Amino acid sequence: MTGISLGPVVLSVDRFAFIAGVMAFLVLVALARRGSRTLAGLDEGATALLLVGLVGGRVGHVLRNFTVYTEDPLTVFAVWQGGFDAAAALGAGAGVLAVVALRGKTRVAGGLLATGMAGILVWQAVLHTLPAPQMTLPPASFAALQGPAVTLAPGQPVVINLWASWCPPCRRELPMMMTLAAATPEVQVLFINQAESGPDVQDYLLQQDLTTDGVLLDPDAAAMALFQTPGLPATLFFSSSGRLDSVHLGEISRAAFQSRLHSLR
Repeated sequence: MTGISLGPVVLSVDRFAFIAGVMAFLVLVALARRGSRTLAGLDEGATALLLVGLVGGRVGHVLRNFTVYTEDPLTVFAVWQGGFDAAAALGAGAGVLAVVALRGKTRVAGGLLATGMAGILVWQAVLHTLPAPQMTLPPASFAALQGPAVTLAPGQPVVINLWASWCPPCRRELPMMMTLAAATPEVQVLFINQAESGPDVQDYLLQQDLTTDGVLLDPDAAAMALFQTPGLPATLFFSSSGRLDSVHLGEISRAAFQSRLHSLR
C-alpha cells in the first residue's frame, strides 16, 4: 500500500496516520471537556497546543534545512509539501503545557498532556498497523521521449516520478526535480509521463524550457498500476539493490527531495 484514497483526496500512509492522531486528540479533548466542568479552557488550550506544535515543527524543519530554503524562501510557506520536525513540534507543545501550568491551570495542563499523549499513541498505532509498501524495482520498459527505450533494473539508486502536464503539483515540482537530478548523476531519476502523447509532452517541455533527459512515456498509464500509486504526482525511491526505500505522494519539497536523493544507496 503506497497511499490511501479518501474520495478525491489521496494521502500517503504517514500523513493519514498523523491526521488520525490529530482527530483522536480533538475528539478526546471534546469528550473530556463535556465530562468535567473543572476543565474550562481545555478547548482553547488544545487549539494553542496544536497550532504551536505545528508551527514549531515547521520552523524546526526549515532551520534544519536552512540552506535549501534560502534558495527559494517562499517555499517555507508551502506546508502542503510536507516537512515537519517531530522533536521541535514536541518541544513547542511542551512549552504550551508549561505556560498553562504556570498560570495555575494544572488540571487543564494535565488534561492536555493526557489527550495529547493519546493522540500520539493513535498516530503511531495507525502508522505501524497499516502495511508499509513492499516492492522491488520491476523489470518494466518504457519508451524514452528521446533516445532508446529504458528498462528498469537495479544496480544504482533509481527514482521514479510519475507526472502529467495537466497536474498542477506536477508542474510545480518538475523543474526543481530536474535541476536536482542533473546535479546528482549517481542517482538515475526517471520522469514517467502518464497518459499523454509524445508530441504533447515534447511541446510542454519546450514551452517550459525544461530538459527531456530522463523523460519516459507511458500513454496507457500502466505505471500507476505497476507502482500501486492512486494519484499524481508520485515519487518512488529505490535503492541500488532494487528495494523500495520510500514513497512520496503529492508535491514534494526541494528539501525532502534533495535529502532523499543524497540518502539513497
